[in-house]
Amino acid sequence: MTWGWNARGALPADASGTGTTAGGGVGAMAEAKQTKAWPRYEAEYLKRALTSERYKYDTAGLDDQQKGVYLDRVVADYKAEADECLKAEFEQWLQGTHDVNEADELYENAEGKPVRRWVFRSPESTDDEGGYKVGQARAGWKHTPWGRASLAHLPGVREYLRDLKETAHDKDTQMQLLAEFGPQNVEQAWAYFKHWVKGRPLSDAVCLPNDREVAHRSDFRYQAPERMHAYDSEPNDRQPGVLAADHNARDAAVARPGSPPVTLTTPAEDRRLEDARALRLRMESIGLGGAPLPDAPAQQFRERAQSAEVADARADRDRATEAKTEEQEQRHNQLILTQ
Repeated sequence: MTWGWNARGALPADASGTGTTAGGGVGAMAEAKQTKAWPRYEAEYLKRALTSERYKYDTAGLDDQQKGVYLDRVVADYKAEADECLKAEFEQWLQGTHDVNEADELYENAEGKPVRRWVFRSPESTDDEGGYKVGQARAGWKHTPWGRASLAHLPGVREYLRDLKETAHDKDTQMQLLAEFGPQNVEQAWAYFKHWVKGRPLSDAVCLPNDREVAHRSDFRYQAPERMHAYDSEPNDRQPGVLAADHNARDAAVARPGSPPVTLTTPAEDRRLEDARALRLRMESIGLGGAPLPDAPAQQFRERAQSAEVADARADRDRATEAKTEEQEQRHNQLILTQ
């Protein structure tokens, strides 16, 4: 049994991105599953809330001394509010409506975040000299390559989202009925006064704005959206100049805290390198006597993406037509009932 360090707080599981120490639980699977915000997210939320001057953070009419006393009291629940915003962001991401639901957004190994590494041998993890970068920091990985597609086809996601909607609808209906018929006893009178007369706010959380509503969804229960079959799950290495045998290759794609961002290829350079690699593979296949590859990977990806766009647009039009037809039928039924 080895000697252990008894720290007062949680330590990082890996030190590649932090430059400190490793062997702790922060960043391990068990810690990642915990449904609560982390210190930096809480701090960023507190800064956003204090500068928003919204809800209870509105300090209009107070001088500097009064603001200090006031804010010192009202920030007591900021961690719970940060958890609320984090939960909202997660639900938006599941439905494909979050701002980060962009197919081309790259993950950066920077600011002390977990370091993404090459895991398997593949053409993308091979450098120009044939060396494999497995285990080395990966540049150019995309965290949400499926873009605005919903993840409702995954087991448990649809049920989780539906339960949220149903629970919210049921609880709101109870309060709507209370407003419709009025209180019937003293307990309901207090709930009525608190909820409808005083208009008690349901939240003081200052979350990030999000105005996206439509996402690409699956048409059947556990069938993935068409877009899920089109995205490029293995993007290229955006540091082709770093060879696997280089002395700094392991962490060349990592920007330590306080260091400048790492240099990556531009999207145009990446497309040229991808086309060149596809051509090289074709030539090697022909030179070895094998049949040439049917299509370059870049062309296949573009064709799949275009097909997915067409299918998503057609599905959106069909849903809009169904909604319009249903609305017309409801109006017709209402006219019949009023006659």
